[in-house]
Amino acid sequence: MSQVKDPVCGMTIESMTAAGGRLLYEAEEIYFCSDRCRREFQAEPERFVPERHEPPYTVKDGIAAPKFGSAGSGGLENEPLPERHDDPPERKRK
Repeated sequence: MSQVKDPVCGMTIESMTAAGGRLLYEAEEIYFCSDRCRREFQAEPERFVPERHEPPYTVKDGIAAPKFGSAGSGGLENEPLPERHDDPPERKRK
């Protein structure tokens, strides 16, 4: 058996023996310790479900990259491009 948390009262309960049963909300199973908690959730579900934020990265063509300005980008979006005079001497001769 797995333990789950009732989003209304915060009580930890066994998923298989949840007295309030379970409810499918936005493709997620939610368990309740009592019918009272279940009714309270059904009346105002947005009050008990945490906000979901957009991840700080994007996925394009199977490659994940940090979004511009996110902490995970390391500030590279503010780094200047290398100057031409910074090229090694062998490249300048060509």
